[in-house]
Amino acid sequence: MASEINSISPRAQWISFFLIGCLSMLYAELFSGASRLWFVDFWSLIVVFPLYMVHVLFFFNLALLTRRTSPLHLYIWGMLFALYESWVTQVLWVGYSAQEPLVRTFLGIGIGEFLALVLFWHPLLSFILPIFVFELLVLSVQSEEPLNQRVLPTHVPFLVKTKFNRRYLLSFYVIGSIFIAANYQGNLFLVVTALGGTYGLIYILYRLARKHQFSVYSLRVTNKGLMLMVTYILLLYVVMVVGLGYFQGRIPGALPVITTFILYGVFGWLVMYSKPAAESVEIPPHIVAHRIALSDYKRLVYLNLILASALCIVYYFIPSLVAGALVFFYVTMCVIGCYIFYRVILLRNKQTQESLEKRYRTMEFT
Repeated sequence: MASEINSISPRAQWISFFLIGCLSMLYAELFSGASRLWFVDFWSLIVVFPLYMVHVLFFFNLALLTRRTSPLHLYIWGMLFALYESWVTQVLWVGYSAQEPLVRTFLGIGIGEFLALVLFWHPLLSFILPIFVFELLVLSVQSEEPLNQRVLPTHVPFLVKTKFNRRYLLSFYVIGSIFIAANYQGNLFLVVTALGGTYGLIYILYRLARKHQFSVYSLRVTNKGLMLMVTYILLLYVVMVVGLGYFQGRIPGALPVITTFILYGVFGWLVMYSKPAAESVEIPPHIVAHRIALSDYKRLVYLNLILASALCIVYYFIPSLVAGALVFFYVTMCVIGCYIFYRVILLRNKQTQESLEKRYRTMEFT
């Protein structure tokens, strides 16, 4: 793949990097209501945005290097991604409020935080969904390049119009609309400005990227780039765990630290001792006609803006209703996260070229 890297100009590649970073910020930070006007906030620009952009690029490049790139693999990489919530924010150790975890702890890790963040939010919304949407944007551009050189074959079943895909996308946008309205405390101006500004940045970067015939391989970096990301991540973790964790008393003993290292080992073992992805399968050309189009994505954007705005108005009159919906979906995410984790463990060694080809043949489009 070295030729693929060298054929991309540095400017074009940085545009792709910023695009995937904005997508991760949208689904991870804005949909959770954690970041406000991040694109004009100094801390967000120098810490939060680089954190998400580098983590997505780092773990996706590890996936490419190890040939563990299927959605099941990406889920496990996403769990490794999620463990930054130990070192950077210490949320997995001390909870969202820094007082105590939501429910209780197990081996020093907050149970509610672990189930929601490690098994659901970060694998799906911070990592997988940004990559899938990036590939949807890639496919929206006319190109004579073979499909296999533009997107990953194992991702294609999630990029086309099926009932399941419509439901999962709609679910993410409903959850995001509820969370942002609740956590912004019904501030309509803030919600519209934050979402509108972020979608505006994504649109600008997309318009720039499409001039360069970008692909999923535009996100691939050289070995030097990978080492720079490793250095950045380690420095970030050390600075935050010392500056925010140690000096502010957010490290409740050695147990959560030891457990976090064990989780790295467990998740790393799960992904490495699984079958490589069947990315050599040829993508049937007719499938592209059934892809989730740019117009479909625009409808999701409008839905997000309208629903989040409507929920802000509801919050103004009945805040408990929106807060109750947030709690309901938070618990639902914990349950679904456990189910997805179970399915990933069950299926990670059952991915074959034959099973992917069969899936291509049996997909029912809507």
